[in-house]
Amino acid sequence: MDPENKNQISQITVAEAAAPVVPLVVVNPPRDKRRHFLAAFFISFLWGSFGVDRFYLGKIFTGILKLLTFGGLGIWTIIDLVLIMSGAMRDKQGNELIDVARYKKFAKNTILIFAISCGAVVLIGGIGLITTVSQLFQNSSIQQYLNGGSNSETNIQQLLNSSVDTTSLGQTQL
Repeated sequence: MDPENKNQISQITVAEAAAPVVPLVVVNPPRDKRRHFLAAFFISFLWGSFGVDRFYLGKIFTGILKLLTFGGLGIWTIIDLVLIMSGAMRDKQGNELIDVARYKKFAKNTILIFAISCGAVVLIGGIGLITTVSQLFQNSSIQQYLNGGSNSETNIQQLLNSSVDTTSLGQTQL
């Protein structure tokens, strides 16, 4: 190191040491009060019928109305979900939701998977119901019972006997 530079460094240090100490004031940056898209989406998807999404966005009065009408019998819930998914929903102060563009595709895929899953459950349940009813009507004792057969107790007993083989219930195989 050059001796002249060494003197300059020590002079700056001495000058700084002689300066009065000023306390450091930390100012927190203003907090972002906007609501997040994913939070609004999932709240609306799960609890939208009860107005929880409106409460989250700061819209208390419409949240209460939505709660009392069960989401306008579902119509208001669907409308709010579509508004949130499209990015048109704003909070009470008029701020748009955070990360709308980033998570739009995720929200649409979530709704698509949910709709396909619900459709599959309804389809499988319907097929099971149709199969059960058709099997019941193939049994002649059911048809006789439904047509008002002569003795309903006898028809019920015949139905139970024809559907369950009671002889093998108490036996164990060796």
